[in-house]
Amino acid sequence: MHTLAKRIHNITPKDVRLTFEDGSTVVLEMRSAEFFQEAFQAEGSDSEGTTYRLVTDGEDDPLVAGREADDGWATAGIVDDVEPAAE
Repeated sequence: MHTLAKRIHNITPKDVRLTFEDGSTVVLEMRSAEFFQEAFQAEGSDSEGTTYRLVTDGEDDPLVAGREADDGWATAGIVDDVEPAAE
């Protein structure tokens, strides 16, 4: 299992703080977090109501975040760290 995905799964339904490879962060109010064998999918929204989707196909693949935009979905980045938002 992907370590960061497992951490999100364990924190959900509480808010999660994601740190991306570029150092930027976002706090998400999680709606769902599910494993399908090794694959993982999750969805949450930030304080402005923007929806984010998180996906990985397994332990060796990156955890990628997408952000809903006016014209579809845009890559938000590769997740580098996950922690509970309320620490």
